[in-house]
Amino acid sequence: MKPNDMIRWLLITAAVVFVAELLLSGTGVLIGIGLGILFIYLGKRQLSGRKGTILFWIGIFIVAMSLLQSFAFYLVLTAGIIYYFTKIHDNTTSKPQTYQPSFDQAASEEQVFEQKSLFQNSWFGAQSAGCSVYEWQDTNIQSFIGDTIIDLNYTVLPKEEAVLMVRKVLGNVRIIVPYDIEVDVHHSVVYGSVAIFDHREQNCWNKVIHMRTKGYQHSSQRIKIVTSVVAGKLEVVRV
Repeated sequence: MKPNDMIRWLLITAAVVFVAELLLSGTGVLIGIGLGILFIYLGKRQLSGRKGTILFWIGIFIVAMSLLQSFAFYLVLTAGIIYYFTKIHDNTTSKPQTYQPSFDQAASEEQVFEQKSLFQNSWFGAQSAGCSVYEWQDTNIQSFIGDTIIDLNYTVLPKEEAVLMVRKVLGNVRIIVPYDIEVDVHHSVVYGSVAIFDHREQNCWNKVIHMRTKGYQHSSQRIKIVTSVVAGKLEVVRV
């Protein structure tokens, strides 16, 4: 059976099982999910206060416990896992069709060389750079759980725009920038907080933030920071 067919049948089975659970065990699961969504909605409207935060996380807990009691949820989760790994397999095995134009044989071939990356992707654990002097390289990393700390005081940025991209699911990102470096920050967060120099925001919910220092456009040394976090804090400071 192909992965797509398996996913389709798992989803159909999950729908049938969910209806059967409602007929056999009543509407307990629906009531729990509905009550949790109500708490999340009320908490989201009052996230700035302590009461709203408590209601929000109580709602998350109720919805999670209600779903964990449903066998249909595990079927949907299995279908999602199969779909995820199928996509990874397709991306790593499928080779796009390429067209090679013909040139004169005298034309020289372009050579590329592999560069050692400063960071590596990680599932779990913290990453840090800045304990000792290191050579700067444009960086693009992602991780699942853990904190990331990057101290730019221990490197020399090029006389052009440097790029730093960090993506993670759960965890904090702390970036330390020298005083003579101009900064452009693009940050996307589902839920978390932001502290970019003097600009601070708490309880950010599904928000995109773009901040730039005044002299960025005309500076010879500048860095563009692009971060994406599902849940966590971004902190950009000068030390």
